[in-house]
Amino acid sequence: MVANVVAVSDATANEARYQHLLEVEQAIAILHQTARARVKELVERFDPDLQPAGFGVLRYIVANCPIRAGDIATALSIDKSAVSRQLTVLRDSGFIETRADPNDGRATLLVATPAARDALDSFREAIKADYARVLSSWSTSDIETFGSLLQRFNRSVI
Repeated sequence: MVANVVAVSDATANEARYQHLLEVEQAIAILHQTARARVKELVERFDPDLQPAGFGVLRYIVANCPIRAGDIATALSIDKSAVSRQLTVLRDSGFIETRADPNDGRATLLVATPAARDALDSFREAIKADYARVLSSWSTSDIETFGSLLQRFNRSVI
């Protein structure tokens, strides 16, 4: 009799866990769709010719410059030709410059311009304002917990 109660209890717990996992999956899907749409909107405001992928390339350059194009492709798992197309747009928009690599005269390094850094700062401020608006009714404790759980989740998937 006790074994049956434990088995039913385990099955109920497993079903509840499964339902919670479905809820997490659905919430992440909505978060992903919403974030992509908002980033696309902000990137278009940032520069109408820039695609979200190009914006990701620019953010990587700003964080890691000077850097070679091949290193960007590797780090972001993007095809080199796709990176090259994005670099052309970024260069034409005045967001990056190329410099000779002092360690290898055949290679060039990519560097973000001050205009790129200023535009990224504005972009980040817009994102922070979005989060402040969305989370305005949340307590500081809830925001802290949410941030901690997101970081934990991200560490688990990486």
